[in-house]
Amino acid sequence: MVYHLDYQLPDSLKTYAAYLPAEAVIYFKGDSTVSIQKSGNESTTIITYKPTGFMQVLLKSAGKQYVINYSKADQDEELANMPTFTFTPAKGAKKIAGLNAKPYTMRDKLSADSTEAWFTHDVLIPPNSLTSILNPSLGVPLVFSYNQNGIITKTSIKQIKFETVPEGVFTVPTGYTPLTPKQLKEMPVDN
Repeated sequence: MVYHLDYQLPDSLKTYAAYLPAEAVIYFKGDSTVSIQKSGNESTTIITYKPTGFMQVLLKSAGKQYVINYSKADQDEELANMPTFTFTPAKGAKKIAGLNAKPYTMRDKLSADSTEAWFTHDVLIPPNSLTSILNPSLGVPLVFSYNQNGIITKTSIKQIKFETVPEGVFTVPTGYTPLTPKQLKEMPVDN
């Protein structure tokens, strides 16, 4: 799956737009998914296996590479900082990326902001790190947006292809330094 990512940034953050990834590539095999988002020399890769709650994050920049393993408790702590939503069926239907899609009104429980989201049941794909905040019973998300800390991210499907997953995409390459989630949070930000 390839999603296009578009951002609405507050004026104070517009200079960072060039550093944000323009797309997310999602690979899936069985109940495992890997989400890869790249921007220039930097990338974030998130590997998940839903049945056991496994989540591993690979962060790569021009000179540094880190791997962080998130326990279920670590993941719950991260999700607590993410927006939560209610979904109400809306009228209509259309084809998106060749798939039958149904609309929903997606309302942020905290801010009450609402937006339109589109889901399909034409394919069965496990939730991934990009879609984990959404309701999986509605189907595979094709279009959705949300506001987190003043940054609105609109996500829309570009394509879904069923082909062989690239070799090694679910493994950590050599040269990655292990970090804990706590060490990552305490790490100073380089300018």
